[in-house]
Amino acid sequence: MKKQILLFLTGLLCPLAGTAHPVEPSTVKEGNIITGHVIEKGTEENLAYATVLIVENGMGTVTDYDGHFRLKDVPAGKYTLKVQLMGYASQTKTVVVSNEYTVDLHFVMEKEDIMMDEVVVSANRNETNRKAAPVVVNVMNGKLFETVNSTDLARSLSYQSGLRVENNCQNCGFPQVRINGLEGPYSQLLINSRPVMSALSGVYGLEQIPVSMIERVEVVRGGGSALFGDTR
Repeated sequence: MKKQILLFLTGLLCPLAGTAHPVEPSTVKEGNIITGHVIEKGTEENLAYATVLIVENGMGTVTDYDGHFRLKDVPAGKYTLKVQLMGYASQTKTVVVSNEYTVDLHFVMEKEDIMMDEVVVSANRNETNRKAAPVVVNVMNGKLFETVNSTDLARSLSYQSGLRVENNCQNCGFPQVRINGLEGPYSQLLINSRPVMSALSGVYGLEQIPVSMIERVEVVRGGGSALFGDTR
């Protein structure tokens, strides 16, 4: 039975092999195409998202994750190819595109420092009536800290109107500052006018700041994000 099955299969395969036709060679032209590779000088790392532009006709593309690019359907002729990437010196090459073959290029980009002009930031402070001020700032100084006998910032804020310090964790007991009833992540903590903690980690750091290193505390209620940025 096994011999009969093998002979039967062989008989089926032989006619198929006899009727197979040879595959004709591809007639697709590979002309009018520019390909290339962009790497960094020294490290030879692939540079992704570099801009590749044909200066004469405006055709362009960007390199992929591996630093390769491909421009198709480029009319035959002589062109200037320009490669640009932020932080690197731009490069140009002259290329001749043909209808008969693909042009392959290789670019090695060199890092370039971007120098900016000097920037001067200035500000003015004008005395404003408290009732006319759009944002009221309440100040807590060292005299208040001594009066209430507080040891850290979290204990001191409890004596400021509009603020409430509460513990939100029974295990770790971290304090959270509520301003105008809003939860702790909506409050932003700045030291010397600079945010030093995110909205989430800020609730963990209040009890770690002793009053001995605090000159004063300014409390701003209202649209603080417009002045100091988002709390997130």
